[in-house]
Amino acid sequence: MLCTLEEILEYKNLPVVRRFQKEHPNKADRAEDIFTDLMRFFWGTKKHDLDRQASPKNEELDFFYIMDDDMREIDQMWHVFLLYTRDYMNYCEKYFGTYLHHQPDLVPLFEKNGFKFETNLEKFLDYNYELFGEDTIRRWFSSSIEDAI
Repeated sequence: MLCTLEEILEYKNLPVVRRFQKEHPNKADRAEDIFTDLMRFFWGTKKHDLDRQASPKNEELDFFYIMDDDMREIDQMWHVFLLYTRDYMNYCEKYFGTYLHHQPDLVPLFEKNGFKFETNLEKFLDYNYELFGEDTIRRWFSSSIEDAI
């Protein structure tokens, strides 16, 4: 069973946020928001897994839940969180019942498994738009949106 998004967004870890601020001073003013977006990403990852298990033939769910390059600051926060191993393991166990592995470089798996990156990204964006709304998508992909304008 998956906890609610509201429950996951209540989780705070000030040591992680402070370390991120120290390591990424140019993002210090947004560190808490980035941490919150990491919580959204984790929750979306698990929800996607459960949705796929419940509806294995649903084409809309047939995609890899990835950390896109545009989401680099969220990935950087994840790296900091991983340094706090006890906190990270306890968090994963409490909210998801399992360890959430950080698996970089998934894009090469796409071609191997017959996926096209663009198709995967489109499904990822649609899914997350439904879960989290436009504001989250704009934050996660702000650099691409700015480039497109």
